[in-house]
Amino acid sequence: MLSKLDFKKVLSKQWLLQTLFIIFAVLISIFTITWILEKSLVKQAMELEADAFISQYQEDPSFPLPRTRNLIGYLQTIESDSNIPHEIKSLEEGLYPDMKLSGRHDTVPVYIRNFDNNRLYLIFEGANIDRLVGVFGLIPMSILLILIYTSSWIAYKLTWRAASPVLNLARNLRKSGPDNFSLGFTTKDLRGDTKELAEALDEYAKRIDVFVERERQFTADISHELRTPMTIIDGAAQFIQTETNISNKGRDRVKMIRRSCADMNDLITAFFLLAREQNPISDTDSGSTNVVDIIEAEVIKLNSLINSSKVELSINVNNDLKVNTHKKALEIIIGNILGNAIKYTEKGSITITVKDNQILIADTGIGIPEDLIPTLFERHVRGRGLSQAGEGIGLAIVKRLCDQFSWDIDIKNNPDTGILVSLTKNPDDLKNIQAKTNQVIKETN
Repeated sequence: MLSKLDFKKVLSKQWLLQTLFIIFAVLISIFTITWILEKSLVKQAMELEADAFISQYQEDPSFPLPRTRNLIGYLQTIESDSNIPHEIKSLEEGLYPDMKLSGRHDTVPVYIRNFDNNRLYLIFEGANIDRLVGVFGLIPMSILLILIYTSSWIAYKLTWRAASPVLNLARNLRKSGPDNFSLGFTTKDLRGDTKELAEALDEYAKRIDVFVERERQFTADISHELRTPMTIIDGAAQFIQTETNISNKGRDRVKMIRRSCADMNDLITAFFLLAREQNPISDTDSGSTNVVDIIEAEVIKLNSLINSSKVELSINVNNDLKVNTHKKALEIIIGNILGNAIKYTEKGSITITVKDNQILIADTGIGIPEDLIPTLFERHVRGRGLSQAGEGIGLAIVKRLCDQFSWDIDIKNNPDTGILVSLTKNPDDLKNIQAKTNQVIKETN
């Protein structure tokens, strides 16, 4: 959660950016208005002045030329063209917005109009243009902008107390989870609808806490109640297995009982791992799960199911791979995939390969119909037929565990026979693991 000081820093940055944007907008507005006044309005004003003078002159040839603080006029007739600045004498008619005349430091607009064998020259004083732009354009616009942004700032300050708690509520709710549901600030200074919303959410958070605690207690009790009979059954089967007068068929049945007990314990563990929203991994566990060790342990556990005279199982390790996946979850993932490979491979080979950030398990058993591959991870879908016992939920559990611990799983048919299952760990997770490992080594040295 952002502290009060951090929130003020964020707010200060926002206001700084807004201020810079306002300054930029004002400057653009000033240049735009200046261009409009100097180029468009000045041209229109000079055309109107020319029309007015020509109309009066045609009625009365003695009508005086414009000669004001802003406008100076010259007239060229057949009889006379004196006093006309030589820089503009030879120009064609039209508007010249930036003319440099002798004796002047700045450029000025010049407008030329022909009429009745006469020519009218109008010169607009540039300094006066700047004053007009300031008086009639920039000053009113600046006052208007100041009023707009001042009123906006006042409105923001008046609504800040009501708006910022709502933003804090939304931010804290996004960061919260079932195991940590808290609004993170007091509601005593709030007013109106915001206070009602905060109090309602606070009460809801307390109900969530009670629910989570009840669920945690329930899962702990269920875990104990389910594992206890499995332990008793396995212990009894183990005792029977040591009897000398048991038949070979009976011994096989005992092995089946013990294997089913182990599968049931793994299934219970998988369900409890999936019941949690967040990964049940502590900082001390991160990166400590060795993939090769898990594979070797699962091969030993399932070795009794392999007919070694018909099926060859091999493990190829190209590199050591350590991941931040819960050990039991990885055992369930690899054990389920390897168990399926053993079940559906009557002869040939099963090859397990570890390379880079991948685990590849290939077998030469029966393949999977192509139309079933897109739905293979759905519950109760039996990809390789009904010849073996099971409810078709193993791969659904594997997929959920892979999603929870950032593994990508892909299953496809081999070109010749059997299937290839690939498990790919997110490279970013491996980089984080390596960084933590390097940090531990550095601190140890």
